[in-house]
Amino acid sequence: MNAEPLQKFKIIDLSRVGTGRYCTMLLADFGAEVITIETPRIDSSLPPLFTDDTSPRYLAFNRNKKSMALNLRKAGGKEIFYQLMKGADALVESYRPGVTKKLGIDYETLQNLNPRLIYCSISGFGQDGPHSTRSSHDLNYVGLSGILSLTGPEEGPPSLVGAQMADLIGGFCQSTIALLIALLEREQSGTGQYIDLSMLDGLVHALWSQGQDYLLTGRVPQKGEHILTGLSAGYNIYQTSDKLFLTLGCYEPWFWERLCRIVGREDFIEHQTAQGEKRKEIFAFFREIFKTKTRSEWLKILTEADIPCGPANNFGETFRDPQVIHRKMIVEVNHPRLGKIKQIGIPIKLSRTGGKIQNPPPQYGEHTIEILKGMGYTEEAIQDLRGNKIIE
Repeated sequence: MNAEPLQKFKIIDLSRVGTGRYCTMLLADFGAEVITIETPRIDSSLPPLFTDDTSPRYLAFNRNKKSMALNLRKAGGKEIFYQLMKGADALVESYRPGVTKKLGIDYETLQNLNPRLIYCSISGFGQDGPHSTRSSHDLNYVGLSGILSLTGPEEGPPSLVGAQMADLIGGFCQSTIALLIALLEREQSGTGQYIDLSMLDGLVHALWSQGQDYLLTGRVPQKGEHILTGLSAGYNIYQTSDKLFLTLGCYEPWFWERLCRIVGREDFIEHQTAQGEKRKEIFAFFREIFKTKTRSEWLKILTEADIPCGPANNFGETFRDPQVIHRKMIVEVNHPRLGKIKQIGIPIKLSRTGGKIQNPPPQYGEHTIEILKGMGYTEEAIQDLRGNKIIE
């Protein structure tokens, strides 16, 4: 049996938001020992959104992890945390810039305890700069990045993006990759380092297409002027006769030509990126013709012609899709209180050392006693800590 690729690493997770929790979940799926440090619910001002260990949010991000409820605002809790950090490989935190310094858990403090520590700070704007201490969330970063200027109807306002783009890019791409790079580099240098991760940076980096166009030409891109943002009728979304929606992905000219022949409009072939009245004519035609058949009928016709297409699914349809099921993107785990629960699977497939979902999301503070005993604390000392509201 192959060893888990990250099993020798211990990661301490101080993050509260999806970005950090998503990152450490991916690392835990591949064998890293991840300990989430939660705030004890006794006298906690945190809302149930953060403390209910049966909520969808909690269950989504915490599988394969250990949970420790520890009060870092008390001297006793901080001392335990310092001991824990001496044996850790990495820490992930998502406090507002400056907060960790006030708490005495900043990089400089912890590096003195453990020079090999890799410390990853996730924030909206990074640790410095004119916006760094602003109160913000995913939508604010997406808006500032310019992405919203390309969403929604051409003549209407921007539309909300249906997924948390900054969280996903920051968690799945930026922080996970950054930690793995730093861990790999430490194998050579023997020392840790600080990771300053800005979710806005990740979104700006995602503007590789239209953003690069702007940097080269100075022309601000608008909705509907690029094939990927609504210019072409062949790369768009249409309603069918059964009031459902399908997607077309005819980006390349040969797919567009094939589509035009399928619907009997060869005269449209040379007008893939038409402007003005011709564009309006083409769009009007496709809107009407797609209303003549059901979505399943159109998908059969288009798929048989090898035209890029697909349903615009709701979540129920997505999780019933045979491709999603075949790829094991829905898995079941046994939860001690909820019984069998379904989880979204692991999106990274490796031939020898694939990820595993071995443990359900822990109960809030479930491993506090286990971790303390592993650090040498006696039962009496643990009871004192509980009585002083340092642990839960």
